Amino acid sequence: DGQRKGVNTEVYFTNEIIRLGKVGFEIAKKRKNILHSVEKANVMESGILWREEITKLQKRDYSDVKLYHMYADNCAMQLVRNPKQFDVIVTGNLFGDILSDISAELTGSLGMLPSASIGEMDENKKRKALYEPVHGSAPDIAGKNIANPIAMILSFSMYLNYSLNDID
Repeated sequence: DGQRKGVNTEVYFTNEIIRLGKVGFEIAKKRKNILHSVEKANVMESGILWREEITKLQKRDYSDVKLYHMYADNCAMQLVRNPKQFDVIVTGNLFGDILSDISAELTGSLGMLPSASIGEMDENKKRKALYEPVHGSAPDIAGKNIANPIAMILSFSMYLNYSLNDID
């Protein structure tokens, strides 16, 4: 009948959630000892699994870190309303993309924020990570001599702090 349908499925396995949670908790321990875990457990089964696994991980290995759970839509509102309540947020890719863009606007520009994708520790006690400005390479302004280097400098600072100091 000409109808089209689009379906997206968010799938997380326990080991993926634990891997992300460990990195979040380790970073929180280096900072203010506060971690916000963000998902949609009120409407998504993957969010329920996320919340349960992060809670178990905190109780088992990171009881010294204060853990707050928050729904993604409330987190977006709270970032605009009271951003100082947050320090480290751990969330999945979809919500992370949305929340990082909202966070960027708190500073006035995507060009002001660093970002990091930090992997888990391997058997050689090494960790893969990628540090870059939230805006990426900004090809739309290439060659115009208008790029602000703040986000790149802050990304490098995160590299020094988290990769060279190896988080834990």
